[in-house]
Amino acid sequence: MHSKSTGLVGKGKWGKILQKKINSISKLHFTANSKSKYFNKLDKIDWIFIATPDNTHFNIVNKCIEKKINIFCEKPLTKTYIQSLRLFQKAKKNRILLYVDEVQSFLKKKLKIKKYNYITRQKKGFGNPKDLLFRFAYHDFYYLYEKVKKDKISNIKILNIKDYLEFKIDFGKKTFHFYYSLNSEKRIHSFNSINLLTKKDVLSKMIKDVLNEKVDFNNNKNKSLFANKLIDKIIKKI
Repeated sequence: MHSKSTGLVGKGKWGKILQKKINSISKLHFTANSKSKYFNKLDKIDWIFIATPDNTHFNIVNKCIEKKINIFCEKPLTKTYIQSLRLFQKAKKNRILLYVDEVQSFLKKKLKIKKYNYITRQKKGFGNPKDLLFRFAYHDFYYLYEKVKKDKISNIKILNIKDYLEFKIDFGKKTFHFYYSLNSEKRIHSFNSINLLTKKDVLSKMIKDVLNEKVDFNNNKNKSLFANKLIDKIIKKI
């Protein structure tokens, strides 16, 4: 018997992937899209999963916090540091749990940080440079958080924003070189040549741990805000 009752808002590609996982792990009470009238159903669930377009997250999460429902939100929580901070602060005030997807952190890869580091993500698709920051960099910045949280950013340099997104960030004496492309027939995700692609079902593992409150919610908050703040800085230079 499933111990947690859940709801899902988002019927797109990722929403459908989440739906299968959530349904096998919990009692999925309803699925809806961002324009559905689902708020009157929130008192019947323990957790709400949000997988709607990025620009809808703030308003949906904000309303769910007011309903005092625990929230799992797809990344990014919002597209600005200030908005994300407001939601985390409001969630704390209302004593509800708020978690932002960090599925790739569950790969448990041992990544060795060097003086010069190279991170690449490549696949076939569409999107502008700013979109890639939220689709790709958000997860990679989660990896960086534990390694560089005590270092100050000394430089951010944009190398290309036309056919692909390429930029460098210096944290103290460590340099991180990012290359993101949507023009590749082959799917690639590597960190200093370490392959980060996997066939393991880490998504189910993350969902189970979140629902059972076996994750570090404060650390997740710090990672999410770190990624938001860093993206804010990069966007100012694009």
